[in-house]
Amino acid sequence: MTPFTHTISCQDRDFPEWHGGRTHALVWALELRQPDVGDVVTSARARLDGLLLPRYERQPHVTVAFGGLAGDDGLAGYGGERLANDLSSLRPLLEGPLEVSATGWGSFPMVPYLAVESPWLPRAHQLLDHGATEHGMTYLPHVTLGHWAGEWRRDDVLDRLDAPLPTRSWSVGELSLLRYETHDIAGRLEPVGRLDLTHGTWRTVLDG
Repeated sequence: MTPFTHTISCQDRDFPEWHGGRTHALVWALELRQPDVGDVVTSARARLDGLLLPRYERQPHVTVAFGGLAGDDGLAGYGGERLANDLSSLRPLLEGPLEVSATGWGSFPMVPYLAVESPWLPRAHQLLDHGATEHGMTYLPHVTLGHWAGEWRRDDVLDRLDAPLPTRSWSVGELSLLRYETHDIAGRLEPVGRLDLTHGTWRTVLDG
């Protein structure tokens, strides 16, 4: 990834030039539903007060791979052969619950993040990505903190995040397929289904 010196200001608006009228996008992700993860995100956002767009409603999660854009069905081709193939490919990788550890604060041009690691994540990303990684960026597992509201020197804003890392890891027992409405860059994520990382069973949450 090319180094950058300044953040890019984001806008809380619809981006039809990106989604082309398609209503939903899907991502494979680990949902971090432990209450203390929310506390970490809230604390970090407070240290960036005045630098972020005020609204960020997405639940804490670690994206594994982008699943594609979809129309009114909201499933981007999942629910049939594509889902079955991805699940079949994933099951040999399963090793039980993952331990996801916080490793440091960082920023992409448009968003600050908490970096995390688990040896399983790059392998799953490579399997699920299907060549869809945008902008040629190297996969870096992370929890997004929000969207930058202005053009700031990268080093200055990272100084705001210079605080002790949470000395903890989180156990995650499922890999989720999530969707969100493309017109809302900060809207909530909706689970489509979840794969048990121990038994390999798939549980549909949203059907159609």
